[in-house]
Amino acid sequence: MSRGEFLVKSFALTAVVACVVGGGSTLLADRYSIGIDPQQSRCLGYRVFFIDKTDKIPERGKIFTFKALGTEPYFPNGTLLTKMIDGVPGDRVQVGHDGVVVNGSQVPTADGLYLAVTLNKPESRYIRDEYLATGKYWFSGRTKDSFDSRYWGTVDETQLVGRAYPLW
Repeated sequence: MSRGEFLVKSFALTAVVACVVGGGSTLLADRYSIGIDPQQSRCLGYRVFFIDKTDKIPERGKIFTFKALGTEPYFPNGTLLTKMIDGVPGDRVQVGHDGVVVNGSQVPTADGLYLAVTLNKPESRYIRDEYLATGKYWFSGRTKDSFDSRYWGTVDETQLVGRAYPLW
């Protein structure tokens, strides 16, 4: 094999390897991402999440990432938030001074309306009793200061990004 043939074959092999590695990376990035919670008070107790963007089948008790809408001025539209799904379509959700109840069961650590004062709104603004419509989900954190569905309502299924798995 001449030096020229060797260089051509080496270049071709390098190009193939680069395409395979680049294509694989693109496929992985299309399916998975890493979410990082930069806040000091983490509503689920974890800072880093592995997000599977192809797993969009919401289930009660599972952690999901979604694109926030209607959470301004605290989070701009499109901000990715990660919370626990506590209510699914058809569920009865009651929000009161003492916390959140879904289908008769208290949501863990959703203690009242702790953030109403911080949000400069009366608690009465957030008190409600509703059934979740088709395609609507109720998201909660696990700390009293979680900015969650108590304050901004339901998340539409079109906002779901994917299931999130806590890493640390």
